[in-house]
Amino acid sequence: MSHIRTRIRQNIVTTLTGLSDTKSNVFDSRIYPMNMDTLPGICVYTPSETSGYLSISPPRTLDKVITASIEIYVQMIDEYDERLDQIAADAEEKLYTDLTRGGLATDTKVLSFDSTFSGDVEQPVIMGKLTVEIRYSAVEGSPEG
Repeated sequence: MSHIRTRIRQNIVTTLTGLSDTKSNVFDSRIYPMNMDTLPGICVYTPSETSGYLSISPPRTLDKVITASIEIYVQMIDEYDERLDQIAADAEEKLYTDLTRGGLATDTKVLSFDSTFSGDVEQPVIMGKLTVEIRYSAVEGSPEG
């Protein structure tokens, strides 16, 4: 069985696959070479996780919090900000349909949204990032949950 963090990330990818704008262009990776065939597209990754102890006797129960980044890439054309906002809204709506990530977590919260653009490529791209917090419990020494 894989690490619970991997399974939660894969759940997010599955949840976001099929949005009306991005369709199947959802990738379980922080580095994915976006090109015209994969735009608009989404990359999902988990840059950090924190732990706190809920009990004091071993094996202790841990309260774990994963930070997931959901990066949305849109080719800069007319109304690209509106398109980015719509994809972000669709993603949030889908994320809130199952706060437990298929029974793996106890809660899911969208914490923030940021956007930027890159003009370094032939066709400029705007990127929006949703930062999401996923909370789950685990027993220490059991990373597979």
